Amino acid sequence: MGYYRGRGKRASFGLGAFLVGVKEGEKFLTLAKIGTGLTDDQFREIKRRLEKLETEKKPKNYMVDKNLAADVWVEPSLVVEIAADEITKSPIHSAGWALRFPRLVRFRDDKSVEEMTERKEIDRIRKG
Repeated sequence: MGYYRGRGKRASFGLGAFLVGVKEGEKFLTLAKIGTGLTDDQFREIKRRLEKLETEKKPKNYMVDKNLAADVWVEPSLVVEIAADEITKSPIHSAGWALRFPRLVRFRDDKSVEEMTERKEIDRIRKG
């Protein structure tokens, strides 16, 4: 959904963390801000991919708490697979859930935005 410019070592990547979400109808809801668990090569790769998708303003269909406003917004077209230790209730993420200890597994070039995870799937997983 967007990314945050890094500080220190991450400033050299141009990206310190990125914001991921799930779909709910035509809306995109935040689920995690990921800034750890990536290799240097993954930081470089995600920056390279995201800079091609940068947009002037936050897309209207992004539901994002003001505390999570990204430095740079991107068009919704990059699909990634994220692993996490657990899913917890969140007062800040617009999906109502947050991924605990999220990490990038891989880029899903085989998936389109239409095929990405929907909030109801997270609800179903969480209720187990």
